[in-house]
Amino acid sequence: MHRKTLLILLPILILFLFTGCYDSQEIDDYAYITLMGIDKGVTDKVRWTFQVPEFSETSGEGGGGGGTGIDTEKTEKENFTIDSSSVISAIATINANIPKILNFMHLKAIVVSEELAKSGELGEIVAPLARYRQIRRNINIIICKDTAEEFVKSAKPYLGGLITETLEDLIERSRYTGLYPELSLGHLTDDIKSTYTQLLAIYGAINKGENFIQDGPVYEGGYKIPSDYYAGDAPRKGGQEIELLGTAIFDGDKMVGKLTGFESQMAHLIWGGHTRVVFTIPDPEVPDLIIPIEIKEFESPKIKVDTKSDKPHIDVKLNMEGDITTIQSRINYEHYKKKKTVEEAFEKYLEEGIKRTFVKGQALNVDVFRFGTKAVKNFLTIPEWENYNWLEKISQATFNIEVNFTIRRTGKMLESQSIKSSEGEE
Repeated sequence: MHRKTLLILLPILILFLFTGCYDSQEIDDYAYITLMGIDKGVTDKVRWTFQVPEFSETSGEGGGGGGTGIDTEKTEKENFTIDSSSVISAIATINANIPKILNFMHLKAIVVSEELAKSGELGEIVAPLARYRQIRRNINIIICKDTAEEFVKSAKPYLGGLITETLEDLIERSRYTGLYPELSLGHLTDDIKSTYTQLLAIYGAINKGENFIQDGPVYEGGYKIPSDYYAGDAPRKGGQEIELLGTAIFDGDKMVGKLTGFESQMAHLIWGGHTRVVFTIPDPEVPDLIIPIEIKEFESPKIKVDTKSDKPHIDVKLNMEGDITTIQSRINYEHYKKKKTVEEAFEKYLEEGIKRTFVKGQALNVDVFRFGTKAVKNFLTIPEWENYNWLEKISQATFNIEVNFTIRRTGKMLESQSIKSSEGEE
């Protein structure tokens, strides 16, 4: 009897486990935002811009009927711009007018206009976004020269790839070039309230090739430091219109200045952890010519911060090695005696660049080299550290830098020789 009852009730109970998916939502129900821009609004406090990639289905390989299709991303994007006091209200309004639901699960970067960054409202508008469940804390933050709306609309996938891959690859390039830092939303929320470090963000702009001069007199000026300019100013054409170059520097949540690409490289050298970075220095014996050098860390930077007095003193020692990639002058720098000349010239080049960057940050009361992360270790208690007030003391700090550089390789040529012609040696 009990067995028969159990056999009858079991199928009925199983039916309750398969009640259907009446409240489920499919992937196709969502429109995934990959890039978000934040500007000051006109009809409301904030202007929000959302970029949603569009996909088209192409036939798969093999041409038979019923073959699988492949989704490819269209170059043109769907962009939504709306003025609203909050991002949630903005999304709700847009969702009411499109057949899909906007979703942040694939958001790769938040772009903030320089105007908004300089207003000191990052703590009010951007930092609170970390609380929203759909927005991850590792999303990258970019400060742009122009409006964030224009920057977002200019972002396109490169060579048929996906916009998400393009953004990831662009930002990861900083590890190899050092031309700009990396900043996540999580670090932003921490840095604006930190007592030992300050906010440093990627600086971006739109570069449509207007600084590239196609025709004109041949350049006859002297040596120029490569990448010693800000995003949007590079003399180039082609490629992505959006350009990442330089560092936006903050005091609290207010942008107070910026570093060029070259100055950002100097900061990366002090931070450490870079793989290989390329520099081009003037030839020490023929200053109109250049010597490109590819360097890497020999060991981590050695940093000592003395906080025994009200005026902190900072000592930094960098040990690096690298390879010469070109010798335009054809001087035999491969020889061990001549090699020393290049090593000393490069050491001086870096020392001057690092000092210049430190002074620039110091004038803005910003610890661009993040020495506070070392200074805080000199104090036993948090109250002692807070009473010292490092962020105020950095403007009074003295600084000493020593660079030791060793050339490991001189390329695939054993010896440079002068050019021979009918007129003799050149």
